[in-house]
Amino acid sequence: MVLADPSVRLTAVNHLTYNVIDKVRATRFWVDVLGVKEIPKAVDGEHIIWLQLPSGTMVHLIENAGGISEPSHHGAFEVDDIDAAYEMLKEKGVKIESPEIGVRNDGQRVFFISDTEGNRIEICTKSGFGVLV
Repeated sequence: MVLADPSVRLTAVNHLTYNVIDKVRATRFWVDVLGVKEIPKAVDGEHIIWLQLPSGTMVHLIENAGGISEPSHHGAFEVDDIDAAYEMLKEKGVKIESPEIGVRNDGQRVFFISDTEGNRIEICTKSGFGVLV
């Protein structure tokens, strides 16, 4: 059942936001550890950093003295080699929340980490379901 007119149907993820206490420290983690690129901001404000993945999806880091969102939300990010990503992040001392890489019913492999601010990040392979809509 389609609930919306096709002209307003959601078609892609444009960006995700994460609240951070220290935008400089958080940016270094996302850029230096996760390989995301910093891009120019399209809005005014010293409290925000814009990052972009090769897919074009953006991550916005919002400096907020109140800290991370509670309860914690997360974004999921695909990698080509999840085993290598898991080992590299472990070697870099990143807090890995999963004792091992999990496997979902569709065969998708997944694990969770936390960034320097305590935000939860899912690292995964492509879904085994593919595009269903």
